[in-house]
Amino acid sequence: MDQTLEVPKVATDTTPKLSVRVGDKTKHEIKTAFDGLISERKSWEQNEYARSNQKLYEIFQKCYALYLEMKGVTAEKLALKRAFNAYCTDNGVTYKDSTHLMVKICRVVFGSNDRRRISAYATALRIADEQLVPSSGIPEYFRNAGGFEEVRRTKSPNGLTLEAKKTQGLALMSAPSLGMLHNDSLNAVFDEAAYEGAVLLMSTREPDGSFQIKYVLQNGSLITNALVHLVTLDKEQQAKRKAEQEAANDASVRDQAVQQAVNA
Repeated sequence: MDQTLEVPKVATDTTPKLSVRVGDKTKHEIKTAFDGLISERKSWEQNEYARSNQKLYEIFQKCYALYLEMKGVTAEKLALKRAFNAYCTDNGVTYKDSTHLMVKICRVVFGSNDRRRISAYATALRIADEQLVPSSGIPEYFRNAGGFEEVRRTKSPNGLTLEAKKTQGLALMSAPSLGMLHNDSLNAVFDEAAYEGAVLLMSTREPDGSFQIKYVLQNGSLITNALVHLVTLDKEQQAKRKAEQEAANDASVRDQAVQQAVNA
């Protein structure tokens, strides 16, 4: 079956949607959507930048709509994300595995030369997502807030600081252990003074299934980034479990309905 990806014209009273059918046209449709959006951004910068932010907010709206269509763990959303990642590669847009999807979208659409501007755009849009703003309300949301910079500065109640996210990550370290290791060599290179509740062990996985620990890392920024990523990973796993449970519930309801129909 063909896969169709369509970004309609922006209207402040309607929500841009992507119509997805899994198939072999996903990559082409992703390219069409983002090529068109990049063209709009260039036109805005060249012709309207000094006069009004309205066009910027309309581009934000489409970026946000694309993000919502790719955000998640369903087969359709994963297919879109794979096609989008391939589009990034084809266009020379580089990123780390830990790079947030919203950052990647903003980097593709607005260009990757001004990292500070990209970060500001992505942060503002992520805050809108945390506040559950619908894509149809994005322009009004930023206008009422006094602009994306004001949104980024004030943040939302759910817009946690890096330190707050680190604290959440540390709380997740109380999860059940996957394994335990007591080793004099590891303790010899461990810095007790630098320990704040978590440490990174760099390892390889051997053919026999064992894990060989090569390094003990206690760099503060590395630990913080890992803990923040742990919070994101936990949210993704919760969303996946929720989706699986909903699917199981739907299947159960469907089976019951079929059985009732048979027994009628």
